[in-house]
This record gives sequence, C-alpha cells and structure tokens, in this order.
Amino acid sequence: MQRHVMLSVALLVLLIPPLPPSAFSQSFTDKAEKDNAVEMSDEDPAMQKAMERARAGLEDFLHKAGSPAPNTDHYSVKVRVSEGDNQEYLWVSNLKTQGDLWSGRIDNLPMISSVKKGQSYSFAKTEIVDWTYIDRNKKKVFGNFTTCALLTKEPAAVAESIQKQYGLECDR
Repeated sequence: MQRHVMLSVALLVLLIPPLPPSAFSQSFTDKAEKDNAVEMSDEDPAMQKAMERARAGLEDFLHKAGSPAPNTDHYSVKVRVSEGDNQEYLWVSNLKTQGDLWSGRIDNLPMISSVKKGQSYSFAKTEIVDWTYIDRNKKKVFGNFTTCALLTKEPAAVAESIQKQYGLECDR
C-alpha cells in the first residue's frame, strides 16, 4: 500500500535569501515561500534514497549539532508527525536531547491540527528522516536530502539551478 505524506519545502527558502522567481518552477517556489507542504509518497524511490542517506549521516550530524563549528547554523531535523492515518514531515530546530528523547521547535505551518508552528515538540531519534545545517564559510547547505528527492519531480534545469544556488548536493 502506497502512502502519501506531506513534506515541507519551506526550510530551504528560510535558510538562504530568496532567488529571483525565474530560478524555481512556479509550483515549487510558491509552496516553499508560502510554507506549504508538497505531497510525495514516502515510498517513492527518490524519497527512500533520501531518507537512507540522512540515516547514514545522522550520528555525525547530531555530533556537529551538539558542538557547532564556527559559521555554521540552522541545525534542524525533519521528523514524522502522525495524526490518525495522516502523516506529515516537519522541520524542527533548537534541538535538545532529554535522555532517549529529543525536542525542538516546529519550524513549519503543519497541515495536521495536532501541532502548531513554533511549538515545542518531542520525538524519538528513530522519527528523524532528514537533517540539515548551513556552513556560511562554504556557502553550502548540508543534508536536506528530502528536498533533493522533491527536486527529482522538477525539470532538470530547475533542479540544477536550485542546487547550484544553495550549494545543495543532490544525486539526480
């Protein structure tokens, strides 16, 4: 059974100054700027690959987030939030560990009603499906693999432009 989930694309727009409107496809840009979610199956091969890449680098990311290097910021994780049969993946920042649980602040406008933007949210490490941070010296976004998965649905020229502008490394 294929499940469709909502994924937020807003973090990329929030992290780095906006591009001219022609740089993104209209649908991707509009949704990111309005903090809207994009529907994509979490069983899509590109999304599965993105989540595997994030899991593979999660321990290293959490170590870096615990002791950030100079000129790095916006350490965030994307977590699965469920409400009944609905699932949404949201970005959470201001990360703190509390024993086996993690907590942070929800950075998106959720489609589901059980959580709100800006509220504190606790989650297990197993609920993390992606992570990201910015290195200002390198002018590069690290992680953000689920955005790369979303970009596989965009025209190649648009995806390449976004990757180049944000220093986002995606396999296409």
